[in-house]
Amino acid sequence: MNIESLSIDQMRAALAVEELGSFSGAARRFNRAQSAVSYSVTTLENQLGVALFDRSDGGKPQPTEIGRILLREMEAVVRRADEIRKQARDIGKGLEQEVVITIDSLFPLERLTEVLSQFERKFPAVQIRINVEAMGAVQKEVLEGSSALGIIGSLLHLPAGLMGDALEPVIRIPVAAREHPLAKGQRTKRVPHRLLLDHVQIVQSDRSDLTKGRDFSVYAARTWPVSDLATKRTLLCAGLGWGYMPEHSIAKDIEEGVLRRLWVEDLRDSNAVSLVVVRRRDRLLGPAARWLLARVLQTAGAES
Repeated sequence: MNIESLSIDQMRAALAVEELGSFSGAARRFNRAQSAVSYSVTTLENQLGVALFDRSDGGKPQPTEIGRILLREMEAVVRRADEIRKQARDIGKGLEQEVVITIDSLFPLERLTEVLSQFERKFPAVQIRINVEAMGAVQKEVLEGSSALGIIGSLLHLPAGLMGDALEPVIRIPVAAREHPLAKGQRTKRVPHRLLLDHVQIVQSDRSDLTKGRDFSVYAARTWPVSDLATKRTLLCAGLGWGYMPEHSIAKDIEEGVLRRLWVEDLRDSNAVSLVVVRRRDRLLGPAARWLLARVLQTAGAES
């Protein structure tokens, strides 16, 4: 068996014979002489040391038992070779090998699942990497060039190096566990605002220095900063404090009574967090990143 000299063209010829049921049909597909196709398949069989087709009855060539198995393996090899060829051609035209997008944890990723599915089908050779950060850390990723795109929440004033487009905002509401003192008796009257000072407010912290010294929706004297929303939700459900959460992320907790919405005097019942999809002004996006940006705006863009 001499598999080192196997060629993709030989495999492609054998697969065409199987699909079309004849050497003549395969020859017409490749615009080659029938003898050339027959020679390619025969050479392939000799190199493998097995017969791929049964030609004994003079009828249509039928794959042998071992031939069926090997032809399926060849199909995978040919498909992969075509993918490599296409990837090399696309990269030569400027297509990225990877697109990185950093998303604020407030953003409902469900808005992008269909877009990401379409991306995978359109750019199968491009890897997509999704980072989840909070506040200024999203800006930092894009400014430093480690992310091509970013979806920013809370920070309305973009630095000069970034440009952005508005997306549909996210609604946040104040909540606490049903057994938390602030949540009891909510159905009869609003909680006096002064009582917030007696309880821990759980807030999300910023990994970057871009918001250092700034507070966002902090109303309590005691705060517990956490790095991500999943941790914040766990602490809230455990009754360890109160805080604002994206309405979409705790809808089930509210429905099941694990968390209760708070109604507090002189406290906004909800707040809308503006979202912006950003990229660097001095960086030209590649074809895949441009496509992704356009679909994000089409799917999650703010209504005009």
